[in-house]
Amino acid sequence: MKRLWIILLSLTCFKTFSQDTLKLALNDVEAIFLKNNALLLAQKYNIEASKAQIIQAKLWDNPTFSGEQQIYNQETKTPLPLGNMGQRAFQIQQLFLLAGKRNRQIELAKINTEASEYNYYDLLRTLAIELRTNFYDTFFIIKSVAMYDEEILTFQKLLVAYEEQYSKGNIPLKEVIRLKAFLFSLKKEQNELRQQIIEKQGILRTLLNTKETSFIAPKIDEKALDSLGINHLKLEQLTATAFENRYDLKMQDASVRYEKENLLLQKAMATPDLRLGYSYDRNGSFIPNYHAITLQIDLPVFNKNQGNIKTSSFRIEAAQKTLEQAQTSLQNDVLRAFMKVQENNRLAQSIDSKFIGSFDTLIEGAVASYQKRNISLIEFVDFVESYKTSVVELNSLKSDRMRSIEELNFVVGKKVL
Repeated sequence: MKRLWIILLSLTCFKTFSQDTLKLALNDVEAIFLKNNALLLAQKYNIEASKAQIIQAKLWDNPTFSGEQQIYNQETKTPLPLGNMGQRAFQIQQLFLLAGKRNRQIELAKINTEASEYNYYDLLRTLAIELRTNFYDTFFIIKSVAMYDEEILTFQKLLVAYEEQYSKGNIPLKEVIRLKAFLFSLKKEQNELRQQIIEKQGILRTLLNTKETSFIAPKIDEKALDSLGINHLKLEQLTATAFENRYDLKMQDASVRYEKENLLLQKAMATPDLRLGYSYDRNGSFIPNYHAITLQIDLPVFNKNQGNIKTSSFRIEAAQKTLEQAQTSLQNDVLRAFMKVQENNRLAQSIDSKFIGSFDTLIEGAVASYQKRNISLIEFVDFVESYKTSVVELNSLKSDRMRSIEELNFVVGKKVL
């Protein structure tokens, strides 16, 4: 029976979804994801853009140059006089940022780059859980579809045989109609599962940034999944790991540091900057060929940057409260995810490992008993319905268990299972 399930699963993937099937393990899918995902690649460019801002913050302001040339000498009636009687002047100045403004701006750019890197890893964490959960969902839904294939094939054979018996007058029409109705119900339910697979495939292709039409068939060692244990996990340790590894929390912490550094910059902005320069005037001063040093600075009489300083102080408070909320949310997320893993794992372990195997044997016996008329049609259909429901719910339970495990990995910020 296990061999039949594998054959049916492969045939289902081949004939329904695509002419080609890519059997990929989770490691293979993750490698393609890291290489091709457009959102991750875009965020990497954002990191490089932030690094470029550090370079920009380190640059000195360009010096300014101004020049003056006389265009007409009224005494000599000479246009654009360039000789000794002509007047020309020029000035060059360099801006010097005082009170450590330049270093503050460099530090802000560094914190921005750090936040961009944290944003990349948090995006990776968010997209990775979507990738893994859809990968596992696809695997277990395909198993349920394969079970439907088995039941549909069984009922199709029965229907052919019973239509022949009906034509000979050996059985009543109501049994044939009941078989047809149940067969239609099976096909409809299977089609709903196929629609779910189509949706999952679309999500996987988007995450892998591929336009390939090949069907992505998850290759999973189910025994390895079933053997995943959680007894070694401790809530306190998981919470501590989350505080250490959650990049969204690190982004909030970086936000607090950014606002504190920005406050220092705004306070420094209250100190005016100095422009130091050199000036030359050929004939326009009290002596020919006048040379001078120039100094220019604003007088902080009215504007001492009071409003921006106060704004920065409030933004620090806001960032700190946001960080506190993120910390509280993280603790509750870890607790919730841990409890869900415990419940799903407890339910999965409570099911006898021979459960489906026993049903495989019983379903074959039920078909034989019905054909021999030892059980009624109603009893046979009820038994098949129970078998079908049990298999689908078991696969759903296993899928939910893996979803809860991936959610725990997600909230902790690190793969713990």
